[in-house]
Amino acid sequence: MIYGDCVGRWGRSFPDKTALVDAITGRRYTYGALSLEVNRMAHFLAGELDIRKGDRVACLSLNRLEYITLFLALSRLGAILVPLNFRLAKGEFIYFLEDAAPRAIFFDRQHQGVVDAFKTDVEVPHYVCFDPDNSVGQSLPDLWNSLSPDSPEAVEIAPHDPQLIIYTSGTTGLPKGVLLTHGMLAWNAFNTILGWGLRPDDKTILHAAMFYTAGWNVFTLPIFHSRGVNILVQSFDADLILDLIGNEGVTVFFGVPTMFQMLLDSPKFASTDFSKVRFMVSGGAPLGQPLFEAFKTEKSVHIREGYGLTEVGPNCFMANGKLGTIGHPMPHVDVKLVDTNGREVPRGEEGEILLRGPNVCAGYLNKAEITARTIVDGWFHTGDLGKMDADGHMAIVGRLKDMIISGGVNIYPAEIERVMETHPAVAASAVIGVSDPKWGEVGKAVLELKPGAALSLAQLLDHLRDRLGKFKLPKYLAVVDELPRTPASGKVQKFVLKEKYGRACND
Repeated sequence: MIYGDCVGRWGRSFPDKTALVDAITGRRYTYGALSLEVNRMAHFLAGELDIRKGDRVACLSLNRLEYITLFLALSRLGAILVPLNFRLAKGEFIYFLEDAAPRAIFFDRQHQGVVDAFKTDVEVPHYVCFDPDNSVGQSLPDLWNSLSPDSPEAVEIAPHDPQLIIYTSGTTGLPKGVLLTHGMLAWNAFNTILGWGLRPDDKTILHAAMFYTAGWNVFTLPIFHSRGVNILVQSFDADLILDLIGNEGVTVFFGVPTMFQMLLDSPKFASTDFSKVRFMVSGGAPLGQPLFEAFKTEKSVHIREGYGLTEVGPNCFMANGKLGTIGHPMPHVDVKLVDTNGREVPRGEEGEILLRGPNVCAGYLNKAEITARTIVDGWFHTGDLGKMDADGHMAIVGRLKDMIISGGVNIYPAEIERVMETHPAVAASAVIGVSDPKWGEVGKAVLELKPGAALSLAQLLDHLRDRLGKFKLPKYLAVVDELPRTPASGKVQKFVLKEKYGRACND
């Protein structure tokens, strides 16, 4: 099988090469040993649960080895993993399970109470716990040693076969199940390896939650494809991450800006050895110059700003460390910018980013109409607004739905947010549009301030006037304790801000 079994292939060719360091249990697995664990899981799925090609299997768990072996075993069988966001409420789980209709749910001890709560509301044939002594379903450890480590019967897998269904973060509304195919995930890995120059000696830390595309597709699967080492942790912990960077010789690392700030704020940051780190990648939200400069100055580490979506990779551009841009398209990604009429815009002008290539998803589960609107003639409409400079570097200027039209002029919130965050009192920011009788719409700044800081609208405008055109200046200000964000990627949920603060007044 070309698709679905890169770990198995390396297990046969390089059985003694380290594949995974489990920082949770302290165990280390070679590609040979990890492949045997995947074989056992595949035999359990096929033999005990009768999982076949095309079946869906959900998982509600914190990061752990069994989560990885479950995904890899399903991939070998041609079945599909549906990761569940463990931060959701009971009603939201029911929505996901009714939409995905899995034949089994795997879960850990921490979430067996949640599973027990929704079990009577959905019809799922099998419930399996990764841990012993659970009262909800089968316990995998009770059977594990009796399962065969031999390779399961081969299954024919095509590049268009679904491998993973990840539900979008829901920054603008109800989540949608994105159909990620074997071919798409393979091409994302190829793009990542070629575009960022991953090597067999690279090591990364798998800390992102596995219900999130970054948990699988930013480095985890590309690192497995490149025969590197994944270091598994249960969740992000700044002190632990710094220990692993220094002690394990981590070479590449991904995080969102909040995580980089937490690393910088840790008392262990100054003493951590970053000498093996080749580069770091930031995604999910704009990084900001202070963080970029801090890592560059104090640790000689360049943070590259990445860009992508669950539906398209997510590694779509080769970030090169030029602050404020996401770099050039990956080797096997086509890109163009279009206006609201679908016409391609000249270089230097803003337009919606459209992406095309083998890294595009197969659409949305049970949502044919939305799929048809989003993927047109092979081009995926991202809804993000970009601008390409003279050297071909792409910059993100905002979201199409977030764009403010004031007096017939387009205003891009991301540009204003980047400038506002250079103010020493501002920790994070967002700009939303509010109604105005004269201009139709004007900007309103929503700010999260640093501890002990205070800032008035007049003081903010004094900071912005020499940096932004007058028509871009926000007319109103709201100061909040914390901006609402998606749990996985940390993106600001502007639809929540518009509901709470979408009034033409200061809050």
